[in-house]
Amino acid sequence: MDAIARPELQATRSPWIGFSAVAVGTVMATLDSSIVNVALPTIGHELGASIAAVQWIVAGYLLTISAVLLTAGRLGDLLGLRNVFVGGLLLFTAGSALCGLAPGLPSLVAARVVQGMGASATMAIGPAALTALFPRERRGRALGANASAVALGLTLGPPLGGFIVQHLSWRWLFLVNLPIGVAGAAWAFATLPADAPARGSRLDLPGAAWIAAAVGALVAAIQAAPRSPPTAAVLLACAAAATVLLVRRERRAPSPLVDASLFSRRLFSLGLASGLLSYAALFSSTLLTPFFLARVKGLEPRALGLALIAVPLALSISSPISGRLSDRVGSRGLCVAGMVILACGLGGLALARADDSLLSIVARLALCGLGMGLFQPPNNNAVMGALPRERLGSGGGLLAQARNFGMVLGIASSEALFHAFGGAAAGGAGFLRGYRVALFSGATIAIAASIVSERR
Repeated sequence: MDAIARPELQATRSPWIGFSAVAVGTVMATLDSSIVNVALPTIGHELGASIAAVQWIVAGYLLTISAVLLTAGRLGDLLGLRNVFVGGLLLFTAGSALCGLAPGLPSLVAARVVQGMGASATMAIGPAALTALFPRERRGRALGANASAVALGLTLGPPLGGFIVQHLSWRWLFLVNLPIGVAGAAWAFATLPADAPARGSRLDLPGAAWIAAAVGALVAAIQAAPRSPPTAAVLLACAAAATVLLVRRERRAPSPLVDASLFSRRLFSLGLASGLLSYAALFSSTLLTPFFLARVKGLEPRALGLALIAVPLALSISSPISGRLSDRVGSRGLCVAGMVILACGLGGLALARADDSLLSIVARLALCGLGMGLFQPPNNNAVMGALPRERLGSGGGLLAQARNFGMVLGIASSEALFHAFGGAAAGGAGFLRGYRVALFSGATIAIAASIVSERR
């Protein structure tokens, strides 16, 4: 039975013990999305692969996560949150072993797909497990602490990856996950409450296949749009066709993968929309700001990495505070304030010049992290709190899906605007013009997120 149905479990065991198990999976999944990037040149050189081929190490992982998230969340509803979370950790660990032992690029990309399937389970089930573990009056601080775990994984990735590649081998980027993953899975099995699998419902396998095709093609289309519009158009047509077939299937399915009635809950649907917009806004600066710091400010890689830590560091500090506040004052005001602050940070970065001090640039980056930290835990708390217990897994999958879509959309839109306004042209003036337009666009998206948050 679940933690809600067994109040004596809450009385005898602190929910923070279960939180520690969720945090392990969260840190591992987010760490592996950033730790590999610094090793891509080394991997390409050792395996004799081109840049275009090596990028599939990252793209394969992210596309798999996007395609599988909703199915993983639904499996949590059907098989039990603990079972799917533990299974996801073990699958992620097995994928890590395959990555570390991969003899060539194709096998490495295939192993990253296995990793992504496991990571999608931990990402989808994590918020659902915390929602089930914590009573409503303490849920905000738990989700705030989980946001800090996300920021920790993103912060540790680049410096830890650089250290491992320099002193060991790129293969240890993956092999280091083995003892942590096995221990984390055992700890999760021991500490998370054992909720009973749902009776009378089965996973809609055709629906899962069509939703994977639709989401995967859509994410790939967004990624391809700035570089190859014809390819993006073909992928978008495939996504539309798969969506039509998905809708037909879900209307007939006795147990649909996506419960359309959830979107009739205003707090849930607008919370998902504002979450997607928030990540699109934040990630409008993720691709271009490192180039600004390197080309315009002339920073060396080490100093550049330290400057970029300002965003996840500020996010990790503000998230627990906003989570705790949301338990007391609600979510709407904090979400609106967070998005306004994010818009100010992005607007400040858009106005950055070559002669601005590095400290002022870091302060603007920190302002972006502060705003996101104020927004994320209250918004997640509102979204998950609007769901019935039997749909927490599905809700967690949709929440994670909105985050992934936002990230991809923010990066793709900023890249497209940057090139459209001459940012790729030689000379600092052209770069700054494209950079300014892209980041002002991100600030506008953040304002839109604040309006959606206020309307709910």
